[in-house]
Amino acid sequence: MDIFTKLLKQIEQFQSADIITIVDSPKEDQLGQMLAISNSGEIDGMLVNMEFTSQIVNEIASLNWQHPKIIETEYFGQYRLFWDRLSTRRRALVLGAGHISQPLVELLHQIDYAVTVIDDRPDFANIAFFPKAERVICENFNVALNQIDCRVYSAIIIVTRGHRYDLDCLHSVLHYQVPYLGMIGSRRRVSGIMDRLAKEGIAEETLSRLRAPIGLDIGAETPAEIALSIVAEVLATIRYGTCLSLSGIRR
Repeated sequence: MDIFTKLLKQIEQFQSADIITIVDSPKEDQLGQMLAISNSGEIDGMLVNMEFTSQIVNEIASLNWQHPKIIETEYFGQYRLFWDRLSTRRRALVLGAGHISQPLVELLHQIDYAVTVIDDRPDFANIAFFPKAERVICENFNVALNQIDCRVYSAIIIVTRGHRYDLDCLHSVLHYQVPYLGMIGSRRRVSGIMDRLAKEGIAEETLSRLRAPIGLDIGAETPAEIALSIVAEVLATIRYGTCLSLSGIRR
């Protein structure tokens, strides 16, 4: 089975894959060589030789995906590689299955996110409660987050029922450089959590990636309105939106 046939098969199975292509090299016959790395770690194709391929696989593994990019590297000459990711849908991870999570998952689904929900309460963490979720995991947050690959998500949203669970989730996901990482909570609750994480030695740069409290200031009050403000912020982040009124921008 050639590399393109395998990629088509992965699309059918809603899987993602990193695709790396040589776009500039010392030798013209190496241009266009392609490597595909599935989210399960399966590798197809080869770049130059096994040694260079292994070097690139390790480099990709050490980086966090955010958007397509050019990678420049040395290997008996200068190489430029185009790194793209095959993904049929953007993915969001919602941690917590409370009253805000329901409209949140519905809205994320409507803008074509494949949503995974995690919570440890069987009465909430089930597909009947979240019919639009792609996956619902009823498990302890620490256990569940150790079993999934958080790198595939472009948005991680923490909306748990309490301070202790927020910390559990943050300890697991803070080091992932996902495009959107947010946590709900009052300013007092957020401040307390940030102070505690700083005392644990977590770098300020890492903490600064966390959006908390989450959502845009649209005067939201109800769970559905709060969910709307969160989804608007998620969308603005990935689309580089200004979050300003269009009527104000046009004046």
